[in-house]
Amino acid sequence: MLRKLPVLLVGVLGLASSAGAQEARRPPEHRSPTPAWAPRGVLLGVSAQDGLVASQTKVQWQFTFYQDRKDAFALLLEGSLSWGLAFPDAEEGKPQNAVRSFYQHSPQVGVGYRNHLPGQVHWGFQVTGGPVFYGADFDGGLEKDRRVAGLIEGRVHLGYQFGDIAGGLAVGYAEAFGYKRRSLGRFFVGGPMVGLFVDWR
Repeated sequence: MLRKLPVLLVGVLGLASSAGAQEARRPPEHRSPTPAWAPRGVLLGVSAQDGLVASQTKVQWQFTFYQDRKDAFALLLEGSLSWGLAFPDAEEGKPQNAVRSFYQHSPQVGVGYRNHLPGQVHWGFQVTGGPVFYGADFDGGLEKDRRVAGLIEGRVHLGYQFGDIAGGLAVGYAEAFGYKRRSLGRFFVGGPMVGLFVDWR
């Protein structure tokens, strides 16, 4: 029995070292280099709705509530600023096409998924919602339109992970709700969006 003890000890130590080597090869769980109170993402893009093209500048705070080696789910807080860049041509039966300036700004809250592995493809998606403050000025003697409505937005990210920083292309769509039907500015709120994102969560 005593002669078998060294053999048993060697076998157990061999298994332990093998398990340790496998654990050492496993990439460590991601830890954000950015404090939770600081922004962790930005997006620059454009949206288009009913012939009007608008800029999109979005800054995002991310608070991770589930994180493992590569997958993360986060609570998102996002602020966006948007101004009209190009306007529709005049068209009979469409008084809203007399628009000559437009803005839409929105604070949003929601949830998102991020897939984070250094040196690999980065992808994610998110859904957010919140109020949108929008306004439009028109030619032809039409009154200025200043309103508040609701906005819900979905977005998909696809890019590459460079260490702690990810960057790539984002596409999404935003839909307004709870607006006044007599509002002419509502025709230009939301719509499809495309842009470039940087994420340093």
